[in-house]
Amino acid sequence: MATFVLLYSDTGGGHRTAADSIKQAFHLVSGQQHRVEVVNAIGCLPTPFNRSEQTYRAAIRHARWLHYLSYLAMNGVRRMQLLSALLRLLDGKRLRMLLQKHPADVYVSCQPHFNPFVPPVMRTVAPYARYAHVVTDLSRLHRFHVTHEARLVTTPTEEARQELIAHGMCAERIVTTGQPVMPDLERRVQAGRRARARWGLRDDLLAVLILGGGEGMGVIGRIAIAIAESRLPVQQVVICGRNHALRDGLQRVLPRQTARVLGFVDDVPEWMGAADVLITKAGSTTLAEGFIAGLPIILFDALPGQEEGPRDYAVLHGAAAWCPTPEDVVAQLRWWLNHKQSLDLARRCSRALARPEASIRIAQALLELCP
Repeated sequence: MATFVLLYSDTGGGHRTAADSIKQAFHLVSGQQHRVEVVNAIGCLPTPFNRSEQTYRAAIRHARWLHYLSYLAMNGVRRMQLLSALLRLLDGKRLRMLLQKHPADVYVSCQPHFNPFVPPVMRTVAPYARYAHVVTDLSRLHRFHVTHEARLVTTPTEEARQELIAHGMCAERIVTTGQPVMPDLERRVQAGRRARARWGLRDDLLAVLILGGGEGMGVIGRIAIAIAESRLPVQQVVICGRNHALRDGLQRVLPRQTARVLGFVDDVPEWMGAADVLITKAGSTTLAEGFIAGLPIILFDALPGQEEGPRDYAVLHGAAAWCPTPEDVVAQLRWWLNHKQSLDLARRCSRALARPEASIRIAQALLELCP
């Protein structure tokens, strides 16, 4: 029996989803043959990286420019290595204790911040263990993803793989698997298609699903209202997440005949299956799920630096349109309604990017690291 420890953080939902998806895939591939732990280990990194979750949430809500400056400042392999050596010297105790508390045969990073810190500590605390990294960005990777000490790196796209090779990583250690999503996602999407009538969605109206993430970004309210005021022949499903004020406000102003407003739900894949168009921000995991659902996608937001690559990837491959204002969103919907061939093309392009088996492929590749 081998032990795998999957390291993640809650800096955005994609890292946790990746770790949970791979864990489920391990159980499907090998049952209980191996031990798999999922550990939120960001708090064990040296200061200030141990506070990444708090600073990330604050920055993307109130100071995106500061987040972007930080992103750019650390976007260099040599800078990353020097900073890592200094911070480990000053504040490396927690990370050493983490590896002692969670011994493993393979440590798997599902968040790039672990890459400059974990492998050097492994050399002294767990020299027998191997290191792997799961890239969770579709393209235009931050240099934190460049980790020469990893025995295996999985990438969601061939573009991401080529970027790592261009930065000097060993091509034989990089495998393109797709973005890790829950192994049962495709089945759930198909179940959502069958549930469309039961949920009261009409077949004669385009069903538009609007997502604002777990926290329910306020801009989705303006988008939903703009769509309602446009009087386009569409029906909306707006998922507001934990933003109760947004949910209550939209429930008061949107017409109940053509709009359904929900709070936090755990059946987003089913709603994707029931929808005809997805409106969302450019998170890599949400995009990957939208591809599996075969949805034409309208992107209204992209976090500078971090989400610009995924946005451009989806747009350049014809699966998505970039519409940063509510007016742009309405215009794109109107275009697709009036040019059904364009809508069908976007749907086919989206489906062509789907990799529903990605987590299974990652688990299989990780198993090959064990003798």
